[in-house]
Amino acid sequence: MGKFADEQHVHQQQQIEENRVWSSSRFFCQRCSTGLYRIAEEFNFKCLLVLILSLSLFVFVLFSVFPFHAITSGFDAKESIKLSATVQVCFRLQKPVSLLVPHIGRLEYDIYEEIGVPGTKVAVLSIHQSDASNWTEVVFGVLSDPVHVPINQVWLSVLRSSLIEIFLEQSNLTLTESIFGVPSPIQILEFPGGITVIPVQSAFIWIPQILFNFSLLNSISDIVVNFVELKEQLKHGLHLRSYEDLYVQVRNEWGSTKDPPVTIQASVVSAFGILMPQRLKQLAETVSYTAISKNLGLDHSVFGKIKEISLSSYLEGTLHAPSPSPAPSPELDYYAEPSASPSPAPSPCLDCPVLGSPPPSISGPGCVSTVTPSSSPAPEADPPAPLNFLTYTAPPYLSPLPLDSYGSNLDRDSEFASRLISSSTFCKLPCLIYLFIICYFFQF
Repeated sequence: MGKFADEQHVHQQQQIEENRVWSSSRFFCQRCSTGLYRIAEEFNFKCLLVLILSLSLFVFVLFSVFPFHAITSGFDAKESIKLSATVQVCFRLQKPVSLLVPHIGRLEYDIYEEIGVPGTKVAVLSIHQSDASNWTEVVFGVLSDPVHVPINQVWLSVLRSSLIEIFLEQSNLTLTESIFGVPSPIQILEFPGGITVIPVQSAFIWIPQILFNFSLLNSISDIVVNFVELKEQLKHGLHLRSYEDLYVQVRNEWGSTKDPPVTIQASVVSAFGILMPQRLKQLAETVSYTAISKNLGLDHSVFGKIKEISLSSYLEGTLHAPSPSPAPSPELDYYAEPSASPSPAPSPCLDCPVLGSPPPSISGPGCVSTVTPSSSPAPEADPPAPLNFLTYTAPPYLSPLPLDSYGSNLDRDSEFASRLISSSTFCKLPCLIYLFIICYFFQF
């Protein structure tokens, strides 16, 4: 009886096991269900926990050794390196991120070879996929080397000039073409001390004095793209003349070519040289009036509304200066011929006979003048004054001498000239030779 009870208990256990296997076979096959059931029987909760932790550690190590996600999403330098880069520049490459990240060291080397200056180093700050398809945006920085020593101001100025030339496409940023291809034009994101860009325009021998400036909510890149339109609208708004030209340079105080605002610094130059005071006053009045009423002639839809216009101290001083008397323009003065001097040339021989008098009587080696207007003898004349060789006609470029000092000499010379013109006879040969020699040397 007891044996029969034991067999019945074993039969019931087998029936329960078969029922469990049958219920699990709804999701797995019978063999798999049996295997899973036996594994569950052998392993407890502690073993399952150890297994899960082991799998998590394996996945973490796998992604640490092979950073697939980092390569596809981009690259970012440490925050300390980004903060140390006082100069930051960006450009784009037509290459996928996954091909650029493994060559960061080569990219830094190529950039330094193009723009590097002593006491600096180049570090790539970030590489990310650009908004445009198949383009990757690269941001690099220039750091001092060593980091705690600031960049020398001279080398900083050289670096600024190099970056501006590349920005204006006056020179190229050449990289290893087989790896990086041809880069796009650069954009300067940050530069200490600001940057001033002079767009391509008419050649000037010297940089003229800035007469006025104003601000626009545009970037330097926007101004360079629309520079021809900007210059033409300003010339029309300022009512410049045909022989006048406009000199413009653009500045951003933060040292960025990508972010607004900008300060437009302008000057007016003339083909005939400096501008006259009355013309400067006209320009000052025009700038002050059109800046408020007509936006200096600029199109609002392209350049927006001007801000913070200001005149230079030199131009502002002409507004309160008294109006000068009308004077010929400098171009007319430049070509004008010098006027003849009203002072007659002095005669070196006052004792010679004049035209219209009878032949003189010769007494000794000299020549004595005896002017007789009638047949009656003339009274004895006063002896002539000694010759003064300091009396001469001043050239037009010299200031005239005071008339008080040489008044008597000028009167005597004028009287002699009138007598010489009204006469009809000539001195004898020795007097003519003497006159010619004295006049010849007197010209020098």
